[in-house]
Amino acid sequence: MRREKSREMKPIKFLGIVCSPRIEGNTARLVESVLDGAKEKGAETRIFLCGSLRINPCRACNKCETVGRCAQEDDMQQIYDSIPGTDVIVFGTPIYHDHVSAQAKAVTDRLYAYEWKDAFPRGMKAVVIITYEWDNPNGYDNVLDWIKATFKRYYGVETLATLKACNTTKVPVAQRSDLIREAKEVGGNLASELKRNLGR
Repeated sequence: MRREKSREMKPIKFLGIVCSPRIEGNTARLVESVLDGAKEKGAETRIFLCGSLRINPCRACNKCETVGRCAQEDDMQQIYDSIPGTDVIVFGTPIYHDHVSAQAKAVTDRLYAYEWKDAFPRGMKAVVIITYEWDNPNGYDNVLDWIKATFKRYYGVETLATLKACNTTKVPVAQRSDLIREAKEVGGNLASELKRNLGR
């Protein structure tokens, strides 16, 4: 009986969303590293690179309020379809003009459709990542706080870890083995903790 039950257990699921126009940039590298760490601990992972997707801004048509689904048939539908069953969302954005990227704002705005269908998995957690050129390591903590508050207030998603990469023009993430190692540890530790807590 125990063997059959363990076979039926679903793996921990991590969903990465890279909200950068650069699909191989600093933000992508950090999100991928978190997912690599989680995968090493047996988690199932999937990543969306918004720089290669067509995700339109919210039109404020409010059709999602009545039909429970966004009326726009673009690549955001792929993200919607991947959210059910997800345990951890790894959300990464570069900082442009002191706030999240246009891609990140489009994604968070379009998640509005989920407020009307209560489709976010209960107990979903988040890892939030920001990257930026400024050499001040705490310069955009207010943006981190905004992302965390948005996920918590509207979707009930608690952020368990954050990662920041500053001064990325002079020192790209690809050259920072310590930060990549930290990102992998965040993913691996979180996957292990959730496996224990959820009995998977």
